[in-house]
Amino acid sequence: MFIVLEGIDGGGKTTQVRRLSRWLEERLGDGCVIFTGEPGGWQGGERVRELILGGGLSTRWGEFFAFMMDRCEHVARVISPALEKGMCVLCDRYSASTLAYQIFSDPEMTERTAEYMAGLSDIIGLPKPDCTCLLDIGPDVAAGRLAARGKGDSFDSRREIFFNRVRDGYDRIMRMSPEVWMKIDASGDEDAVFSDITSGLELRFPRLRAGDSG
Repeated sequence: MFIVLEGIDGGGKTTQVRRLSRWLEERLGDGCVIFTGEPGGWQGGERVRELILGGGLSTRWGEFFAFMMDRCEHVARVISPALEKGMCVLCDRYSASTLAYQIFSDPEMTERTAEYMAGLSDIIGLPKPDCTCLLDIGPDVAAGRLAARGKGDSFDSRREIFFNRVRDGYDRIMRMSPEVWMKIDASGDEDAVFSDITSGLELRFPRLRAGDSG
């Protein structure tokens, strides 16, 4: 089982994915869940993470290919080995983030180029998530949360218009394969959002229901 959480910065994704990791272990058993994230979710990947999130890259294409390189290593070293063992992999961001942030957020990106870049994961042979949960929130609300946080990375500082395009990009990606997406309103309080996520996962994966031994 491969589950991914996605969303724009400030949507509460990091908080929810950590809670979800514990919840999944309660359902599947200790040692049955791998909690990871991108960029930098593999040994040695922290250098790539620092380069990307620290603003060390000056072009959208540089960011895109840095994320793709990071993802290839992440899959080879962490995600694929865990899936082959029958474990549940919970990932904080995956390929949809790269498409939404580096490709579909660019108003000058041609349709042909966008479609080609979206297909690269298939060309490379990267595993597809069984479920991608999008924590959807308005950029204005997200900006308020980021301001309250008082710190962030190079992506947090981008303007609201950019995050509106990223949000639209996520909607566009969802339309490509709606059967594997689950959209959650992330504007509510933490407990309500978490309840919506877990309820949705229980519907999709009956084995996650409390007391279900099947």
